[in-house]
Amino acid sequence: MCGRFAQSQPVIKYAKALDPAWEPAPMELKPTWNMAPSRQALVFHDDESGHLAELFHWGFLPAWAEPKAQKPNNARVETAATKPYFRKAWKSGRCLIPADGWYEWKASLKSKQPFFLHRADDEPMLMAGLFEINPHLNVTSFAVLTTEADGALREVHDRKPVVLSAETGLQWIKQNLSADRITEIAHTPLTADQFAWHEVSTKVNNARNEGAELILPTVLDGESYQ
Repeated sequence: MCGRFAQSQPVIKYAKALDPAWEPAPMELKPTWNMAPSRQALVFHDDESGHLAELFHWGFLPAWAEPKAQKPNNARVETAATKPYFRKAWKSGRCLIPADGWYEWKASLKSKQPFFLHRADDEPMLMAGLFEINPHLNVTSFAVLTTEADGALREVHDRKPVVLSAETGLQWIKQNLSADRITEIAHTPLTADQFAWHEVSTKVNNARNEGAELILPTVLDGESYQ
């Protein structure tokens, strides 16, 4: 799953990671190392004019849902195409959520240890997502697409966000893709060997806590896993 992530870089850095030729319109992006559901996050998507960078609400609410309906922050890749909540967005509301990395909590006998997971090459991540406009709240919201964890990632959690390469990310946000192509892209995320991770402070447990120190290893030698 994906319940927290870091989005601390300038918009232009994330934009260039997706498409080096893209110059997004200037916008203010407050850096965060502890993005949590119910907040506004940077999202990339396409329309007839090309790429767009906008702030969307994290917590998905389809157009027909009332304000008090559930607002899931994740959508499972195995069911999103057919589940009533997400199937319209699957067809026409695909987006990317740029990030530095995401957090997972590994259960132990006494507590849950948070880990920060990121690309092994330290390039920005591009998480596949789904978005839709809800007229009841006049808000555009999104969910992060998740899939089964693979390889050593399973030692931390059994789910992971669908992180795409820049090439497949550009395909994902194209309009008018065939159903087969959408499914193909969604099922070809980056694999475990392309990520690294390390233990971080439990300060990240509190969504009000902020700062670059949240993503730093809790051990002095910076031990990480890959």
